[in-house]
Amino acid sequence: MLAFNYQNILVGVDGSKTAGKAVSKAIQVAKHNGAKLYVVAVINDREFIGVSKSASIGFGNVDPSTIEAIKTRFENLVASYAKQAKDVGVNTEAFVTFGDPKTILATKLVAEKQIDAIVIGATGVNFFTRLTLGSTAAFVIAHAPCDVFVVHRDRKARK
Repeated sequence: MLAFNYQNILVGVDGSKTAGKAVSKAIQVAKHNGAKLYVVAVINDREFIGVSKSASIGFGNVDPSTIEAIKTRFENLVASYAKQAKDVGVNTEAFVTFGDPKTILATKLVAEKQIDAIVIGATGVNFFTRLTLGSTAAFVIAHAPCDVFVVHRDRKARK
């Protein structure tokens, strides 16, 4: 594996198998480069926005315990990935945030954390985005100002 002098590597996770593979690759790249690894799950808050019978818009028609349960699930996910990285000596920070995964991964976190490489799964958990290159991956490739590594599913799964 070539060393590129990456200092800060970001891997976005969503609970998909492809994201799990992306984490494994990101750990390898971070270890090889002596880089810090950021493991991040972005909860798309637009999925919670809806209109109830009373025409209220926003989180009002979603039970707050549902949102908290989703956040807890993702916190456990990023913590388990961070443990994998730390177990092999990689300096790691893991967190969950809310917003648009595309812009948060491609631009916001890149600027805030001085990211110089992003590792992302080609497809996520959404059925429609699995049909082609995932929309989040495509956006990150097009808009991130740093190197982007796209990890695909196993060849066996593609057949």
